[in-house]
Amino acid sequence: MDPKGIIVVADDPSHSGSARTCRRPEALEQIANRPIVHHVLEALQSTGVDEIVVATSVEFVADIRDCLAARENPGGARLRYVEQRGPLDLAGALRLAAPIVGAAPCIAHLASGLLGESLAPFVVRLRGDSPDAVVIVHQVPAPDEHLSAATQDMLHIAELDPDRAGLGMAGVWLFGPGALRHVSTATWGAGGDVDLTMVAERITTAGGSFDVRLIDAWRRYAGDPLDLLELNRIALDRLATNRHLPTNHGNRIEGRVSIHESARVRGSVIVGPTVIGPSASVTDAYIGPYTSIGAGARVEGAEIERSIISAGASIMHVGGRLVASVVGRDARIFRDFSLPRALRLRIGAGTEVALY
Repeated sequence: MDPKGIIVVADDPSHSGSARTCRRPEALEQIANRPIVHHVLEALQSTGVDEIVVATSVEFVADIRDCLAARENPGGARLRYVEQRGPLDLAGALRLAAPIVGAAPCIAHLASGLLGESLAPFVVRLRGDSPDAVVIVHQVPAPDEHLSAATQDMLHIAELDPDRAGLGMAGVWLFGPGALRHVSTATWGAGGDVDLTMVAERITTAGGSFDVRLIDAWRRYAGDPLDLLELNRIALDRLATNRHLPTNHGNRIEGRVSIHESARVRGSVIVGPTVIGPSASVTDAYIGPYTSIGAGARVEGAEIERSIISAGASIMHVGGRLVASVVGRDARIFRDFSLPRALRLRIGAGTEVALY
């Protein structure tokens, strides 16, 4: 039986009421010039799933449908949507998806995060004599994200790697045939996190088993620009080289670089992995590794590295190298040579600016 996929568009528990309904879901933020959820969809489709259940809240379902419609492949996995009113956590998403998944094995994946490695080796465990659940854990710096002592003991975390403390759950879960029925009715912790002890007890009581896999990288975006930059890095690491790079025009292009055919690149050094979107303009610039230049963005006389330049933004003669930066849609950064010399900033709410 082929596995099914579940994309979980979970609400951030730190948002509530009007603050939650007035924002876009984090899964729609752009990395490598595409929404995070597009990369999640591709990761699931690469495993050969024939059906994907998209679980979301009523408030977000229209945005998510519109976003994924652009990536639907007529010969690919079928998308089915389930939603509920109010905030949706992981527990609620799996309960919504369980009747559709039925007895099939499945892969549940948060819509706003990515693993740093392929899903394929984990999906292999769902075939043949498979465990009822595959739990993926990774090292996390924040103490409040660490697995509880009881859960670590139950999962034999110390046996995985005694030198690595502070492990937490990644946002990808794999369930063997029929196992989702047990998990979707289990007790869950605060914020939608799985109470793994209860899940394991239910599985073992039913004569089942579970497997724990340690990975190097999982990152989820929940509003921190540093997480978005890391997700951009993960996505760009999977970038294929554009076979039809533009004619030279004084450029030097190194590594895995994708430049849209409508982009204009002149007199610049482009070092991959880097992606330059449609109708973007790059002139007399250095674009370093792990940088995405969005559609219609303009970069002139600037050096940029490990950054996200969103659609319509412009970076003009800034006089220094822009590193580890996220520049929002239609934003303008330029050097003002008028007198008197001073910093003149227009900063929106919640914006962070570091001056060196």
